[in-house]
Amino acid sequence: MGKSEQNLSINGLTNKQFLVIAFEAIKYLGWRIRFISDAGVIAYTQNSEYSWNGELTVKLGQDTANIQCVSISGGINDFGQSERAVSQYISAFEKLTTAFTDDEIRQKYKIYKKDFLPPYEDTLKPDITPKYNFSGGFLSYFKPRAGYCVTPILIDLNILIFLVMVCTGVSVFQPDGKSMIGWGANATIYTLDGQWWRLISNCFIHFGVIHLLMNMYALFFVGLLLEPFLGKAKFITAYLLTGILASLASLWWHDNTVSAGASGAIFGMYGVFLALLSTNHIERSMRNGLLANIGVFVVYNLVYGSFKGGIDNAAHLGGLLSGVLIGYAFMPALQKPDSTRIKKIILVSVSVVAIICSVVIYDLLSTSDRLTYQKRIVEFYNLESTALNELKESGDKSEQMLRLSLQKGMDCWKRSINLITELDHLKLSEKLHKRNKILIHYCQLRLQSYQLISQNINLDAGIDMPQVQQINKQIKSTIDELSSQ
Repeated sequence: MGKSEQNLSINGLTNKQFLVIAFEAIKYLGWRIRFISDAGVIAYTQNSEYSWNGELTVKLGQDTANIQCVSISGGINDFGQSERAVSQYISAFEKLTTAFTDDEIRQKYKIYKKDFLPPYEDTLKPDITPKYNFSGGFLSYFKPRAGYCVTPILIDLNILIFLVMVCTGVSVFQPDGKSMIGWGANATIYTLDGQWWRLISNCFIHFGVIHLLMNMYALFFVGLLLEPFLGKAKFITAYLLTGILASLASLWWHDNTVSAGASGAIFGMYGVFLALLSTNHIERSMRNGLLANIGVFVVYNLVYGSFKGGIDNAAHLGGLLSGVLIGYAFMPALQKPDSTRIKKIILVSVSVVAIICSVVIYDLLSTSDRLTYQKRIVEFYNLESTALNELKESGDKSEQMLRLSLQKGMDCWKRSINLITELDHLKLSEKLHKRNKILIHYCQLRLQSYQLISQNINLDAGIDMPQVQQINKQIKSTIDELSSQ
């Protein structure tokens, strides 16, 4: 079978200029185009049925283009026809190099672009078809392999960290907030008070084994499908960046939070996948089914999270939206999988932009009145605890000591009222302003209760007085109202 190959210098042409001229040269020669893409063109010489025919491939590279012609006729020897076809094509290309204005190039490129083959089906580009091999049984899901490398490492790391947490005494099913903060949860006061590393550390710890298993299943599903398309570097970059941005979204939305889990980053990966599925990068026959499945997963979890308490939908939405943006930003690199230079530029650019945005958001949150409020509200809880302990320990005290304890408690409630009143002048959310009013009312009720007990110590009625009992009912109602927020 005859074959001829030659490299053609691009000579300073842009990719758009080269492609338009390459396509027009095929038309100029009267040959038939098989398909076109942003990587080049494949065409047939279109000779008569009984004469020689060849398949011409023009593949765009960095500084040169590869021109190749292969005989598709039945003869063993093409007697130099392939070589002549290559020369013929190069001659036509050079003749058309100066035939079009920049405006004509732009217009023609727009028209041609509509017929570009999706990268998934483009034989001029590396094969990006996902390849799966799980012959090793269940354990193979946790072992890195080509096309499925980062995902199992992330799953293994999350499981390992959870096991270490449990071994140090953290509850298997319902870890408390204190232990989670100790392991790096995203906590408003700590994270925004200089412990920025919690923005990423929280993505690797979970509130119990059920939380872990659900997240790891979701990560396995999206990683299995998405990692072959993105590759290792883009996958881990997108995972970490969307995890950070999801954590910031949680801090921005909630007045005070203690959150953890990989779900923000996982939603980020689903966002990246949705971005890819909205383009022609993935084969059309696969696209619709995947889009339906992933769409159902995202919508269901967001709706479920909005009705069930304890689920951080702010982090989910933050991860999802940042993932969509990062997915679109990755497209130039995905469309040219053989260009190492473009891959590096896109990867660095996306990382730099995301980190700069994260730093700006973090700085705004860490200097906000809301953080000042959350820091100082701890003073209120300390005053409340002191006042309640004074009354709680009053049973074995003399009358004089009891009066002193009650007076100390009343001083604490007065200071609490002054503190909350002062904090209410900060720029806070409406929810916090409303909560402040309830807290002030709560302190006033406590103060009234202590005053009544102090005034009636001689009657030996104490907290069993009807008036005190009535106030205590109002206090319970107020506490319930605070808890419901």
